[in-house]
Amino acid sequence: MRITHPQAPFQGVAPENVFFVANDQQIQLGTGYVIMFYQGEMYPERPAHLFIQMDAQPSARALMYGALLARAEQLRAQTPNLPARLYAQVAPENLEMLQFYEKCGLRNDDGEDLFRFPLPPGVAQAPMGMQFASVPLQDEASQNAFLNRINAHRIQPITRDYLQLWQQQQHFMALGFYRGGQPICETIITGTGANATLLMIYTRSDFRRQGLAKQLLGAASALLKERGVTQVYTHIFRRNAPQAALMKHLNGAFVRTVTALPGLDL
Repeated sequence: MRITHPQAPFQGVAPENVFFVANDQQIQLGTGYVIMFYQGEMYPERPAHLFIQMDAQPSARALMYGALLARAEQLRAQTPNLPARLYAQVAPENLEMLQFYEKCGLRNDDGEDLFRFPLPPGVAQAPMGMQFASVPLQDEASQNAFLNRINAHRIQPITRDYLQLWQQQQHFMALGFYRGGQPICETIITGTGANATLLMIYTRSDFRRQGLAKQLLGAASALLKERGVTQVYTHIFRRNAPQAALMKHLNGAFVRTVTALPGLDL
């Protein structure tokens, strides 16, 4: 078997970060790639992310993983003083791939989990010195500005198409706390009937540890209760300490793991 690179970008990934594996008869046995990106807002303690994706037959997996790991270490060396994490994305029911990654040294200690929690008590008002208001989303420029702020705190970005789709739902809300017109803490919620979905909530880094996210969620809950909502669903990343702490504060109940994220700190 041998490893090669494509001649052009593959699914938007640079050729040097993409690998094809084939046997001696030139029959392709798998593909894989590695992407490096930074997420200092969600993971300030380990902001460099090295995501690997592979789709290979069992006989070629070890060779493919070795190539991906070697390239990830090369990328990691570009910012040697920045803590990093290597990880993969696996369906939780795919025990074969989870076991493979564990044998390769990755720990199955992270994932994206679905939680359910009751509406917390709260009032529709802002803390002293701030204003509580709906996010202006009347035009493309304001929508893009909001998405830029939200996506700075996410792994997978929300697109404008999704935003416009959610805006058509019964319980859509985009709310925030503002000071001097500047966003301090914002959230986006949607849903129908008795259920709502918390899509995102963030607090600016220089205003964290003041309970603003909890207060904003309480303010939004006061409005949702008037619409007959009784419970909220949301996705959290297990290794994200603020998200996990918020679920504990809200007495959130684990529903299921949506995606397993086995990984290794570098």
